[in-house]
Amino acid sequence: MRIALGVLGGLAVAVAGAGWWAPVGIVLAAVFVMACSAVPTEPSESPEFSEPSEPSEPSEPSEPRMRVLDGVQRAARLGVVVFAASTFAEYVVPDHRQAAAVLLVAAVALADVAGLRLDAYWKRWIGAALAVAGVAFVAVCLGITPATAPAMQPAPAAADPGAAWGVPLAAAVFVPVFADTARRVVIAGGALAVVVSAAALYQLGPVRLGLSPTALRDVFAAADAQALTPVLGIVVALACVPAALLAFTAARRGAHPSPVMRTVIPAAVAAVPAAVLSPVGAVTVAAALAVADLTARTVVTGSTAPHRIGRIAVVTAAGVLLAGVLLAGVVTGL
Repeated sequence: MRIALGVLGGLAVAVAGAGWWAPVGIVLAAVFVMACSAVPTEPSESPEFSEPSEPSEPSEPSEPRMRVLDGVQRAARLGVVVFAASTFAEYVVPDHRQAAAVLLVAAVALADVAGLRLDAYWKRWIGAALAVAGVAFVAVCLGITPATAPAMQPAPAAADPGAAWGVPLAAAVFVPVFADTARRVVIAGGALAVVVSAAALYQLGPVRLGLSPTALRDVFAAADAQALTPVLGIVVALACVPAALLAFTAARRGAHPSPVMRTVIPAAVAAVPAAVLSPVGAVTVAAALAVADLTARTVVTGSTAPHRIGRIAVVTAAGVLLAGVLLAGVVTGL
């Protein structure tokens, strides 16, 4: 679900930075997330696949650094909520994007208060539906000759100064949708995301694709397949709403002793940036928070496991590089 969200909402930003190299950024994001050891090998270990045994009990990390780590992790998950709300609003209600994004955050908060949960059964069905939609999208792109056939140069952005940092930026955009996801889902979903992004690039080209916040909708328009636009709306809802609900539930879990405050505060924190930030800003902020969260978690874990210090140093260096690129992306994208 979240990987589909990344393709819908993050592909344009990735292509704007990396051009034809954007699929390489998706692969780099998957490698980075798995290298951080934040990706569990079993679904039951991931907050996206499990529920706490006592959701009403607030968590109280004993050490100050653990409290900071907990706060960064909650912020990263709320960043995914903002990402999903902004993407949903831009695709479905572009004329009232701010209001629609805030309403989606409110709806997710109400669903969480009502106890609505997505169990493994529904996650499998939604994931399967999104995978079928991805395969169908690729078939449409490959089955129709682009109006302007792109020139498939190996390094089309060679004359573009931004090409040097484009791939790390493209990777960072997909970090939030790979984080806290089972390893097998990262591998399978990442592979499909690479194929979908390559098909979109083939059909629309890097310039048009990079300029469009609703990249996949514009691909249908370019391929003269506007009749499929309502289907795309369903796909957007299937990708964004469950992803927002799962991320919100994980973010508010154990945040406050009061059930009301545990929901109201995260909802308010997510609603403000959802209303203020542009879609590009929402994507880059979510990416920056996710990179910071993964890097912090890796460093803290490594401090308790000295034998892993070599890998920790490499991962931390990669995280610092991506975080620096993201800061530039946030400044230019807001």
